Amino acid sequence: SMGALRASELDTYGMIGVGKIYEWYRDGVIEADDEVAVATNPDTFEPVSNPMVNIRETLNAACDEGIIDSDTRDSLMRIAKGTHYTERTYFGVVKQGVKDEVLSSDAGDVLIGYCKEHEVDVKRNDAIAVLEKIKEILDA
Repeated sequence: SMGALRASELDTYGMIGVGKIYEWYRDGVIEADDEVAVATNPDTFEPVSNPMVNIRETLNAACDEGIIDSDTRDSLMRIAKGTHYTERTYFGVVKQGVKDEVLSSDAGDVLIGYCKEHEVDVKRNDAIAVLEKIKEILDA
């Protein structure tokens, strides 16, 4: 995903950008490195935080499906963006949202369940798109 940021800076010089994250950086929808940064366990390399791009798309999907309204989505996105990337998780964002009275405890539980079951993994989707683009280039 950092490659998407670099591609948005270098596409005018021939670097090929692929995926939604690249498009967001290119179009100025997102700008900061923390949008794609993830903290990992140093022993297992498993992620221990959620990237902002995934939180953004998952909250948008929850809003589209009527799980939360747009005001709640926007408030939760502000909370997420204000949380350091190493500590940014769905649970932490929703917990802070409940604490700040952005949503009720029951609504928070529903949203956490939704996020666990329906996370939109933009980074994964973009990685697949990159592999497909490489295959397309090699097959040409």
